[in-house]
Formats: sequence, C-alpha cells, structure tokens
Amino acid sequence: MFDKALEGNREAIYAILGSAPPSKNALSPSLGSAFMVAPGLLVTSARCLRDDMKPDNPPIEGLRVIRAPDIGKKAEPVTVVAANERKDLALLRIDSPRSSTCLRLLDRQVPLGTHCGTAGFPRIAIDHAPSSAVSLIELFQGADISSYVSTTGTDGHPESRYETDGSLYGDPSGSPGFVESGEVFGMFHIPAAPSPPDVSVWVPSMVILAFLNANAIRV
Repeated sequence: MFDKALEGNREAIYAILGSAPPSKNALSPSLGSAFMVAPGLLVTSARCLRDDMKPDNPPIEGLRVIRAPDIGKKAEPVTVVAANERKDLALLRIDSPRSSTCLRLLDRQVPLGTHCGTAGFPRIAIDHAPSSAVSLIELFQGADISSYVSTTGTDGHPESRYETDGSLYGDPSGSPGFVESGEVFGMFHIPAAPSPPDVSVWVPSMVILAFLNANAIRV
C-alpha cells in the first residue's frame, strides 16, 4: 500500500548526525530525522538539536545530515535557521544541497481512521562516543490515526496534535508521518507530558506550515 509513497518520500528524508566520527572505523549514530520541505530547508524536532545526556541540554555542534538514498556518502553540513522548543520544531538549512526533492505538507486535517506510515532513522541517545557497532537504521512503520486533539496548554497557548495507535520502535523524533498519497500529515515528537505507551504523538502539518510561514518560508 505504501510502496510508492515510501519510494518517493525517502528521497527527501534525512538522518541527522553530530560532528565527524572520531576515527575512520567509527560510524555515527542517528540524532533523529529531518525532511526537506523547500529546496535546502529541512524540518525536524527541536529535541534532535540537543544532547539529552548533558546538563542544560546545550545545542549539539557540527550538525550534519545524510539523505536516505545517500547512506555511505559524505554527509552534508547544516545550520539551524530557527527553533521553537514549545512546539518541538526546528528548521535546518543545507547551503548547497545534493537534492532539492521535497515532501508536501497537508494544509487540512486528516480523517480519523486513516492509515498512515512514517519513515526515518531512530534517534540514539548520546551517552557514549560512536563506535563501529552503531550505524544508521532506516525504518518504515505503519499505524492508523486515532485522534486529533485541540486544547490549551498550561502556558495558555493553543495546542494541537495527532495521535496514532501503537507505539513506534525506538525514538523516531523528526520523522515525517504520511498518508498513502505520500503527503505529510505531521512529524513524530515526544510531548512534554508523557503519553500512554500505546499511543504515538505527532505535530500536525498545519502547525508546521504556520512555523514555516512565521519564518518567511513558503511551500
């Protein structure tokens, strides 16, 4: 069902890497996923830009990305354009991208019960230096949209999220969620308030579009 969507979408899905590996025999673990929404511009989860294992979560330096079809090639450096910790969104830029293939963000709500999928690279906590036993794992997972929640957060700001049935393997933060057409309905993230273990949570595509518009990005 998702063969065609996955084949096309993986052209615009990236693994996020830290600084260059310490030796030629060491492979970088994934810090999360990102996806291109405009030429050279990637959306990801803000938590993918920070090291959870260090005090005060300082930003990770020397971020690089590698596109799913380019695994094994040299990673591309990126810079952080903008980040919104409350919405768990960040925007990255590749100055001279190898590819300009982008994913399309839906500007409307997806009906409940819609079958969906996600693809990306499970995030690995940074609690030790990369080793030859750690490598990038590209993963596709499926689910169904079970709810769309609109509420007001504890800070008084409006919040909305999709929820899908079933927990996903690992931590696919920053991975795009898409429907059978390949269009993106949201981005996987881990909310500040823990969700039930059998539920996955997504930043809606409409929230992502508003974030892009606020940063003068039109898609």
